[in-house]
Amino acid sequence: MNVESWITVEETPALAQAAREAIEARLARFSVAQRDAFWASIVKAYNTPYNDPVKKPAAPKPAEPAPVVELVVLPEIALPVAAIASAALAAEIRAA
Repeated sequence: MNVESWITVEETPALAQAAREAIEARLARFSVAQRDAFWASIVKAYNTPYNDPVKKPAAPKPAEPAPVVELVVLPEIALPVAAIASAALAAEIRAA
């Protein structure tokens, strides 16, 4: 990926040093531990996209296979429409 820049390769180290000094001047009000934490977060932020994530170990395979579940279809029960409507109405009344 080409990046257009007006900074030459020769200028980069001096500009980087000037930038770091400016940042360090602003961080001077913090403790050494806080400054170290700041720089650690910068390193992590800039390295994260370029480093492969740490691979997690594979989950162990179970010693026994999972039990098989069989579904049983229950027969339909014929109910009169009035009974269904009555049950729905009773539920609405209880909810109110």
